[in-house]
Amino acid sequence: MLTLFEQIDKGTLWKIPGGIHPPECKTLSSHSAIARLAPADHYIIPVPQAGDAYSLTVDVGQNVLKGQALTHGEGFRYLPVHTPVSGKVIAIEERPSNHASGLPVLSCVIENDKQDTLVSSIHARLDPSDVVKMDNEAILSRIQQAGIAGLGGAAFPTHIKLKPVSEIELLIINGVECEPFITSDDRLMQEHCDEIVSGITIIHQLLSPKRIVIAIEDNKPQASEQMRHALNRSTLPSDLAKVTVIPTLYPSGGEKQLIQILTGQEVPSGSIPAQLGILVQNVGTAFAIDQAVYCNMPLIERVVTLTGSHVGQAGNYWLPIGTPIDDLLGKTQYLGNDDDPLIIGGPMMGYMLPNRHAPVLKGTNCVLMPTQQEIAPERKEQPCIRCGECAVACPAQLLPQQLFWHAKAQEYDKAAGYNLRDCIECGCCSYVCPSDIPLVEYYRVAKSALKVEAEEKKQAELAKQRFDSRTLRLEEEKRAREEKAKQAANKRKAAMSNNDKDAVAEAMARIKAKKAATQTENVSDAPQDKVAAAIARAKAKKQTKTVEQTENSVPTQQEKVAAAVARAKAKKLAQSIAPVKEPATETPDPREEKVAAAIARAKAKKAQQTATNEEPGLTTQQEKVAAAIARAKAKKAAKAQESRNSDACDAAAPVLDAQPETISADEAKKAKIAAAVAKAKAKKRAQAQSADADSANAETSHTSALTAHCATDGSSADVSLTPAQQKQAKIAAAVAKAKAKKLAQQSLTNQEHAPTEASIGPDSAPEDGVTLADAKSQKSATSEADEAQIASPAEIKKAKIAAAVAKAKAKKLTQESMLTNDQNKD
Repeated sequence: MLTLFEQIDKGTLWKIPGGIHPPECKTLSSHSAIARLAPADHYIIPVPQAGDAYSLTVDVGQNVLKGQALTHGEGFRYLPVHTPVSGKVIAIEERPSNHASGLPVLSCVIENDKQDTLVSSIHARLDPSDVVKMDNEAILSRIQQAGIAGLGGAAFPTHIKLKPVSEIELLIINGVECEPFITSDDRLMQEHCDEIVSGITIIHQLLSPKRIVIAIEDNKPQASEQMRHALNRSTLPSDLAKVTVIPTLYPSGGEKQLIQILTGQEVPSGSIPAQLGILVQNVGTAFAIDQAVYCNMPLIERVVTLTGSHVGQAGNYWLPIGTPIDDLLGKTQYLGNDDDPLIIGGPMMGYMLPNRHAPVLKGTNCVLMPTQQEIAPERKEQPCIRCGECAVACPAQLLPQQLFWHAKAQEYDKAAGYNLRDCIECGCCSYVCPSDIPLVEYYRVAKSALKVEAEEKKQAELAKQRFDSRTLRLEEEKRAREEKAKQAANKRKAAMSNNDKDAVAEAMARIKAKKAATQTENVSDAPQDKVAAAIARAKAKKQTKTVEQTENSVPTQQEKVAAAVARAKAKKLAQSIAPVKEPATETPDPREEKVAAAIARAKAKKAQQTATNEEPGLTTQQEKVAAAIARAKAKKAAKAQESRNSDACDAAAPVLDAQPETISADEAKKAKIAAAVAKAKAKKRAQAQSADADSANAETSHTSALTAHCATDGSSADVSLTPAQQKQAKIAAAVAKAKAKKLAQQSLTNQEHAPTEASIGPDSAPEDGVTLADAKSQKSATSEADEAQIASPAEIKKAKIAAAVAKAKAKKLTQESMLTNDQNKD
């Protein structure tokens, strides 16, 4: 059994499924040599041709040279874009693209200066020996920097294709050019076969394949002959490379179909030929490789077939990349109208150009300008009749009907399940369809949708990876911070000396000792208070006994004062010791205040009458004035009395509130008796002082009225009054002064002899105006009345409030008497 290479050497060919035989129409452009057109005024270079990760290296207004790179990048799929002419960059903007969609893309617009000044990197052709000495990386770098892409129509970066991951055993040079109307490869093989073979030699140097096959259709005999002569002149071994002529069949020029024809092997779905050890390159790409490696010439021009019945000068031309299509129409004598179709590529796999201002690209191999007779007119799409012709004509052995139904229903996933990606868009199915269904257009839309979906999934996956990496990075940073903090804490802990630990322990011990001492002091406060209370009671009892011993003798003023001081001190000590609860403050009775005011007015009236009887010289007007003054003063005294009562209650409340809450039954009983006695004495003294004050106020009012009456006459008191009246006034003033002095003395004595709990004992001395028997009888009566019950804290507080109010009243009366005396002096 012959091996694969033996069969190739023998010239064995295999048939492919499907395929059609459309009219070739190649004679319009195949008989004339490759020519050049006059240069255009402006060239449009689309930047997206650069591939991935590029950046512009020129700005608007910058001058450029022919062959100068307009972009820069370092990505593996990056391809630089070069300017085809020398001139100036006049714009960097979006221009219509050479695509079926016609969408605008970023482009550099170069104004041609018609000088064709080459960049310095382009040089004369090198000697083949110099190229042989170059390593593979240098050759691949030159190919990449030249921006070479597949010129068969796909425009895939050549440097990527020439660096496969697997070993290449068979190299196929595609010179089939099966598309109708296109003859650019045919003419290139006829005129530049030596350069093509030189490029094949460079590829052999890079890949070292075991066999090289140059495949050409049998409808190009001149090209086949020229390529055989070129191989004979090359340095390649005769048994290594050969020219193989294959039958004319469309689409035998497809990569997978050509491999199947030459080797009988089918490339699996989703795989590439390199996985089978096979590599396919176009003859135009081999020519560009030769120019890049030997002359360092970038890919700035290519051979393009301009054909069709609407072209006056059909043929093949060297066109700079970026030449506007509308400029070509004018220079090739275009005979059609603006509405006539303009096709980029052949009639089978080409597409209608929506905008004629679009430029020529690296993958543009033909511009077809047909008439209505050369292409079928557009017909209305009819329903599918399920004839199966499309399945018979499909060279990829797909099911075009199923693909069409799913693509039309936008069920792209189901279409992908029928190997939609294996469709080469050859157009055989559309060509044979009796219903005129544009099947290829449906497939292209479905492929675009799947591509967009795949790109979205890819971006989502990349975003997820970025998020995961960020989360991982943040967690690592957090762990690093925690570890750093832990190490720092351990370091501080290790650095702490034993002395520091002892100091901390001593400080804690001192704090605990201080706290214990404070608690002990608080506990010992209660016994100390009890001892102080006992001492106070003993002193009060001793003082009481001393007073009892002197009760039979008449006490002197000094003794009374000393006794009063002792009783006051005892009372103060008892108040600081005896605990009482907080009763509600007793509010003075308004009725009592009204009664007191009425009594004051009656006394004032009586004093006025007495003064009138004693002073017959006063007029009726004087009496009225004096009476009015007396009433006013009485009213004022009543208001002052109400205010004093309120103030006394407020002053007594804090003292009582500050007392402890618990007392003994014996102490409560004594306090209640003392409060009752003090209240009775204070009431009696207040009545006496009120009567004396009213008399003094009446006399003073009478004198003041007299003086005022005299003053109203316009003269002084000494001149207008009679001697008898003046004498009476002086007497009244002296009386008032004496009474005021007496009242002050009485008030002072009352303050010093205020009753206390200690003064009301079994041996207590008698007070002023109260005999000892009366006091003892009152005490006995009170004691007998209260033996059955123990006084409550509220009652004790009321008694103390009454005593404080009485004391405050006496003090106020004393102050008013002194004030009256001062006024009389004035």
